[in-house]
Amino acid sequence: MSLTSNIGSTPERGAQEVAAKLTRLIACRTVSRPNRGAEDREEFTRHAQLLTELFPHVAGAVEQHALGITGQLWHWRGTESSKPVVLMAHQDVVPVESEEDWEHPPFAGVIVGGRIHGRGALDDKGDLACILQAADELAATGFIPGQDIYFFFGDCEETAGPTAMLAVDFLSAAGVRPRMVLDEGGAVAGQAFPGINTPVGVIGVSEKGLLDLELTATDAGGHASAPPRFGAVQRIARAVGRLQAKPFPASMHPVTSETFRRLGVGAPGLMGTGLKWVARRGRIAAEALALLGAEPAAMVRTTVAATRLEGSDGINMLARRAAVVLNIRIAVTESVEGVIAGIRKRVRDPQINLSVLSATEPSPISPIDSEGFALLESALGHSHPGARTVPYIMMAATDARRFTGICVQVYRFAPLGMDKAQRGSIHGTNEWVEVAELGRAVSFYTFLLRSL
Repeated sequence: MSLTSNIGSTPERGAQEVAAKLTRLIACRTVSRPNRGAEDREEFTRHAQLLTELFPHVAGAVEQHALGITGQLWHWRGTESSKPVVLMAHQDVVPVESEEDWEHPPFAGVIVGGRIHGRGALDDKGDLACILQAADELAATGFIPGQDIYFFFGDCEETAGPTAMLAVDFLSAAGVRPRMVLDEGGAVAGQAFPGINTPVGVIGVSEKGLLDLELTATDAGGHASAPPRFGAVQRIARAVGRLQAKPFPASMHPVTSETFRRLGVGAPGLMGTGLKWVARRGRIAAEALALLGAEPAAMVRTTVAATRLEGSDGINMLARRAAVVLNIRIAVTESVEGVIAGIRKRVRDPQINLSVLSATEPSPISPIDSEGFALLESALGHSHPGARTVPYIMMAATDARRFTGICVQVYRFAPLGMDKAQRGSIHGTNEWVEVAELGRAVSFYTFLLRSL
């Protein structure tokens, strides 16, 4: 079967074709690292070159610009340029901790039982391949989009690297103000909520802010045989305990209320009643959700996670310096400055120093009653009939947040169906996507491109 010629193919054949291309992309070990010098540059270069090789029709129809090291910005000129659209995905993936724990090798792109396995199958090479497959099939027919299209494929999204900002700077310098930006984020979620059996297309309209904060304490150190009553380690441990004992307050943003309202429409019996109650009850409902577990709590409050601890270098030495890194996801109703003040207030220890490692404010809320959101809803109805469209505020971070300064309608959604186990495999073990879902995603992007 040819990897580059599928004109007139059936949806089933088209799905098999894009799956075959995806296997080759997965085989590139494009693992991004905070230290870019530690990355395998040959793998990143090979991946970028494959995009042109596997999708030659659209590659030949666009102007290609390299950004950063191996980031790609492709410009497909349309019949009009007044309302350009940016379609995004990223080439890099997170590391694999233990390849032996995978049912199939994570960088082989194995296709078994109608599924393609491998790191990046869902996050985010599957989505990338479907975007380009749709564009490639259209370009092969001589299709010209109604508006200018920019394809941006970053190479350091997983490490919050600079390539996305380079893309924004490039577009800004060219005077481009996108009508809509679409990046990964939500998905066509099965088992999205207990009692809801129909698939739900969850579209991110904002992202929580992101703050990495280091707390440090110092002490005289010394031999562990004569420990002080309260040293640097104990000081940091107390700070973490205080943060856990007094979480940030819960609140219900209007977007989150709309999330539950739409989930409640058509939900059966008591489940529907409960979801509609949550949508109406504001702070009372938010406080109730915060008691139900980690995921519901993360929907309604700023979260604080202690992710890295440091102490003494020796097992019989007292720490001269102890530290903890906090990964904080900031609710859209709060700010970086306000959260830092809240952390300081909760820690209540002037001898602990706070250092900001990185910080991003919560993203602006993209409108739900917009032309762009309606277009995504129509495309979802075409590719996944019966799926309900639900807006939500993302708890994770994407490259899309970099584009909010040049575009009002910034959405986060990859049109791939995935159940709860698949969603759990993202950044985890045994990541896979159904081949049939790749075909549906191509259908989504084909509809979208034709509708512009």
